[in-house]
Amino acid sequence: MIYNGAERRRWPRVDARLPIRFREVGEFSSSPVDSETQDVSEGGIKFNSDKFLPKNSKLVINLNLNDVSGMKATVKVVWSSRDAHTNMYETGVEFDNVPAEARVELSHLVRKNLN
Repeated sequence: MIYNGAERRRWPRVDARLPIRFREVGEFSSSPVDSETQDVSEGGIKFNSDKFLPKNSKLVINLNLNDVSGMKATVKVVWSSRDAHTNMYETGVEFDNVPAEARVELSHLVRKNLN
């Protein structure tokens, strides 16, 4: 789908396939879900899931930024839509609570991949 409207994103996004693991806040009885990012910005990520995640729901994610370290953060679901071809849900989330050192690594990752 081609979007011809005004770009509203505050942060530039880069294509990045990074492993993530997530669960809804408060869902300690269920196993975390493994996925992979589709794109990354300093403000949030997009990933695929076989589970619909309602707008404004809160997730705890573990995102592997590089071979050495990962980050744990809370995020808020901004949108989720089903892909008719794959029956997967594309989900966009914004970072809610990210440790300062992880934010620096995230910034380096995005800037390195902008070009």
